[in-house]
Amino acid sequence: MCQSKNSDKQFGINTGAIIPINYFGAGPLELESNNSQITLSSKIGYHFGMIIKTNYNKKFSIESGINFLRRNFDLSGSSNVTSLKDNADFGYISYSFPTKAIVYIQLSDKSFLNTSVGASLDFYASDVESKGEKYFIDHISYKDKWINGAILADLGVEWRGGYGAFFLGAGVNIPITTIAVTNLKFHYDESDYNNKIDTYNPVFLRGNFFDIKIKYFLP
Repeated sequence: MCQSKNSDKQFGINTGAIIPINYFGAGPLELESNNSQITLSSKIGYHFGMIIKTNYNKKFSIESGINFLRRNFDLSGSSNVTSLKDNADFGYISYSFPTKAIVYIQLSDKSFLNTSVGASLDFYASDVESKGEKYFIDHISYKDKWINGAILADLGVEWRGGYGAFFLGAGVNIPITTIAVTNLKFHYDESDYNNKIDTYNPVFLRGNFFDIKIKYFLP
């Protein structure tokens, strides 16, 4: 493993949860129109993938791979002129090709503190459309572009043993530009469903997130 003087490679898998917190630009957005209001907020998502780590020495490695990511969002809306309320949700899928430089600080014979920074090339799967549970919310999110980049940073602890290496840590993912353009409508009066509609200004989703992750590398 990293104790070798020559570089060597390890194959691994990783998974994690995307956590909705109000930092890194991921907080809820309060949107208002003439006759209604809608809140757009992040909720728990997930990611998983495969990774290859090239260990150059005891203190430095390069990690790359491919990840599947699903960011999840909630929509809640209400009318200002009637008692109508509605909820909707949607998921936004992307594929990420990250590359990170890892620096190790040895804590004990088998445990290491890992700090890493890097970047990824992201590909977005498709546009997403959804409706509210009561059909008062209309939503569609268009890809802002096919390809985007993101800045990555992780911090965690790695344990190395005879069965391989295990990593538990946290990280941030900050896309360079907008990941999607979200368009919303709200039917604010059920008595005239097709005509009494608020159309909202487009929302430019940033897609920043904080995540908890687990990695396992084969021995």
